[in-house]
Formats: sequence, C-alpha cells, structure tokens
Amino acid sequence: MLNRFTFCTLLIFLTVSCAKQWSDSETKPKKLPKLKQKEFIAKLDSISLSAPHYMYTKLKVNYKGADNKGSFKTTLKSVQDSAVSAVVSFARIPVFSVLIDSSTLTIVNKKDKCFSEQSVGEFSKKVGVDLALHNVEEFIFGHAIGFSNDKKYHMLNDPYQYVLSTHRKGGGRKKKEVVYRYNLAPSQNHLASVFISAPMDSTEIEIKYLEWQKAAKFLIPKVIEMNIQTRNNVGQITLEYTRLDAVTSDSLFLKIPEKYEKCN
Repeated sequence: MLNRFTFCTLLIFLTVSCAKQWSDSETKPKKLPKLKQKEFIAKLDSISLSAPHYMYTKLKVNYKGADNKGSFKTTLKSVQDSAVSAVVSFARIPVFSVLIDSSTLTIVNKKDKCFSEQSVGEFSKKVGVDLALHNVEEFIFGHAIGFSNDKKYHMLNDPYQYVLSTHRKGGGRKKKEVVYRYNLAPSQNHLASVFISAPMDSTEIEIKYLEWQKAAKFLIPKVIEMNIQTRNNVGQITLEYTRLDAVTSDSLFLKIPEKYEKCN
C-alpha cells in the first residue's frame, strides 16, 4: 500500500480543475470585453497546442489535509507525448521516483527498497480516477484538462469572467455526469483555473494557476494551488516551479535496482 507521501505525489498528476471566485471586496470588478463562445474555444485549442517538447523543472510542494501537512521537493522532467518522470525528496534525500508513459506507471520506493509497476488503466481503477499521460501534461503545462474542440460546451453568462462549461449550471449534478469548467484569464492568453466536479462521487477538485512565467517562447505555470474535496476529506496542494528549463533535450528512464522487490 502506498504511503501518504507517495499518494500526495500522485495527486499532483491527477486530472484536476478549479472554479474562480471573486474575493470579498467593496470595489466592484470591471466588466470584461465580450468574447464569443467560438473564440473562447479557439483560444483553448490554441493553448492546448502550446507546450515545450522537453521540460525540466524543480518544484516546491506543500500539502495539507484534515489530519496532516508537510512539504517536499520534486524534480520533474517531461518529453511531450512520451513520458513524465518525478523524483521526490525529503531533506534533500531522494525517496520516491515515478515514471508515467502512455501505458505504464512505475514507482520506485527507495525508502523501503521496493517498486510498483502497473498499467495506467489498472492504477486508474484502483484509485477511482482516470489517469492518462496527456492529463498529466495538461496539468503541468497549464492546459484545459479534458478539453476537446469536438465536445459541446456552454459559455456561462458572467460579464466579470470568462467561463466555459461542459454543462449548463446544475446540469451535471442532475444527470450525475462529470462537469468541466474552464476559466480564461482576463488577458485571454492563459487559463486562470479549471474545475472538475464528479457528483456521483461527491468529489470536487480545483486548480488555480496563480502565477505564470516565460520559458523560451512558452508560457508555463509558476505557482499552482490545487484544492480537493471528497465526501470524507479535504486537502490542498500548492506547487511552485523554482527552476525551469524548456530548451535542453533529455531522455527519460527509471532504473529499478536488481535487489528491489515488488512493494506489497
């Protein structure tokens, strides 16, 4: 069974989202310039195509839940449409290594000297969340998770923010379907947040892209806040990209020492 530190790492790679709320303020927000639905969809499609082929970054991760909180550092590498790897360290000591490609998820537990290797589909069934390589890439690049320009969307009527949803308000809850909502920043060049709600599981996960940064010609997240609410628990994970290289090429691999056995 994976311990809580591994689980927090894997949470970083789950499909997630967020709904932006206006903070309490006496100053009324300004109305945004009008944006047509087809223009909104075109912008999300354009954003989904903007990603570096190679990326290396160091992440500072803070997490807190109902019963625990802590922090760790992660080195993350990605090769677009190929694989994403992560090395989790506590007190500068590597403890876990993770590699996900299009078909397999591999975890090496250096603390207990064991490893876990299973298909992405098998892992998804165990945790009850659909996990795929492209969802991981959407998350780390700040793309609209689960977006496809072939799907039907509804633009919500809100003059103060740009929001596109797979369902009209309340529609997903009535039909017990997963709802995706995408909030475009006022500048219209990146996402402010993405929101996913699964009414059948009483689960809501939100991600707020709080800060962005330039890397080569790409716009990459700098600070991400992820909030998770389930029927029995709540949690928050904050990620800060402390170092970023979107130019240097590298190959990804995960070596499993011969003496390591399969984790129980």
